[in-house]
Amino acid sequence: MSTALDYLKGLSVLVLFQLLGEGLAQVLPIAVPGPVLGMILLFFTLRQLDPPGWLVKTAGRLIGLLSLFFIPAGLGIFFLPEAMQQQWPAILAAIVGGTLLSIALTGLTLKALTRGITEQ
Repeated sequence: MSTALDYLKGLSVLVLFQLLGEGLAQVLPIAVPGPVLGMILLFFTLRQLDPPGWLVKTAGRLIGLLSLFFIPAGLGIFFLPEAMQQQWPAILAAIVGGTLLSIALTGLTLKALTRGITEQ
């Protein structure tokens, strides 16, 4: 029973920060999505406070289930209207190009960050 309450408390905190971010997105004249602003608020809040164990447990569980959140988006690709289905070469090029660019930038970032470590 206590585990279920811990998850509910954790989800409540995460949803609260998302709602705070959505509110800020409506008020501020910047083009940043509300959930991103909520994550930034949560990040800075947890930098000041030690995160409670129940919040860490909830976040860990959600990260473990993260792949399930992408299934609806991936499945939606198969039911696109005819106009979108004709754009497969462009969609495929964007996916492959984005993946290669992401791998290259991750490698360059890792190399830059570990440069000082390997020289010691």
